[in-house]
Amino acid sequence: MSVDRSEQGKAGPVGRILRNARALLSGKALGGILSLAYLAIAARGLGPEGMGALVLAHAYAMVIAGVARFQSWQAVIRFGAPMVRDGDDQRFRGLLRYTIRLDLISGVVSVIAALAIAPFAARAFGWSEDIRGLITAYCFATPFLIAATPTGVLRLYDKFKLLGWQLALMPTVRFVGAIILWLTGAGLSAFLIVWIASVFVHGASLWWLGWRELVRREQRPRLFGKAERAADKAWLPFMIKTNLSSSIELMHNNVPVLIVGAVLGGAPAGFLKLAYNLTNLLAQPITLFNQATYPELSRIEAESGPAAMVKVALRSIASAAAIIAPIVLLYFLFRRDLAVAVGGEAFLPAAPLIALMAAAQIFHIAALGLESAVLARGRAGWALTGQATGALAHLAFLSVALASLGVIAAPPAIMTGWSVLIAVLVVALLTEQRRQMQKY
Repeated sequence: MSVDRSEQGKAGPVGRILRNARALLSGKALGGILSLAYLAIAARGLGPEGMGALVLAHAYAMVIAGVARFQSWQAVIRFGAPMVRDGDDQRFRGLLRYTIRLDLISGVVSVIAALAIAPFAARAFGWSEDIRGLITAYCFATPFLIAATPTGVLRLYDKFKLLGWQLALMPTVRFVGAIILWLTGAGLSAFLIVWIASVFVHGASLWWLGWRELVRREQRPRLFGKAERAADKAWLPFMIKTNLSSSIELMHNNVPVLIVGAVLGGAPAGFLKLAYNLTNLLAQPITLFNQATYPELSRIEAESGPAAMVKVALRSIASAAAIIAPIVLLYFLFRRDLAVAVGGEAFLPAAPLIALMAAAQIFHIAALGLESAVLARGRAGWALTGQATGALAHLAFLSVALASLGVIAAPPAIMTGWSVLIAVLVVALLTEQRRQMQKY
């Protein structure tokens, strides 16, 4: 068994990272455009309060799924890359069996947790009785947000372009559905149904693609019965740490929307979500950059050692930051035009949020790139420490500033959290480098 590397010899590691990120972006660019389009339709069709309720429902499902989900895709890459390199097919199938079963357990847990917390969430966010039944249906969609193992399989086998196009399915379903609902004058309940359907399509398609790739390569694991070999004791601790790290990372994404919705109401949450989606034109490529970086850094770590890996990570971060800096400036200059163009005059209060959220992506790039380097070193504990410390700083800032500043406090709080995370990750890499030097 081998990873597709027909083109890998033609470019250096940074070139391969950027090439893989471009492959993901080729499909994700379509998704980003469609996301802006369906957001504009929902904003104009539902208004700030209605759209606020819609985004709060989706953020609720995302947070539950994020907490329940083990980041098994990282384990597939971290432990699977050496197995692929060494041709240890039996061990690789055992790893896949382990991560898939963990994904299934996580899916069940996510549904139970979502249903149990839903009544409290409904009161906190002011969800009306007519949509609470649909919120319950949304709870059953959470397992389809936990398709972690197939994501890892596709990344490990360098199927970045295929994965990028798959990521466009959810916004495509929402865009088509939003147009139909806008033309028919449908309300919030209909929009919720379309949003739920898009989650099912997203998760089911990802599992199908990942499983198809395993069948094609004759690496399909046996999910039931006795395992061929015992699970490695390092797998579960690694995934627990990455799960905790990713759960804490939710502080920078969906949790602020939920906090704003609970404290200030649906309309401010709608403003913040509009700023999030507009800056996703930057955030999504940054996330894809991270997804392309981690597998490559893991390979460099295994083949060339930690010093070469860290050097590539820093060069990659610098390259990505240089690319988006001019775009951040454009967001600042045209913040009011962007807010009105997408949401209409009612969403003009989102303009300063748009400018600040765009600037925050510079911090985002550095945090993701450094975290990939730390994880490639196998130091998930350091990543967890950084995420926890950053989250505490984020929540402390938000809790102090939200009541006095309003929703404008959210972006600076995010930047504060990412700055603290960056500091911890730098310390982690310096500590590891010093430890390696002392060994020699």
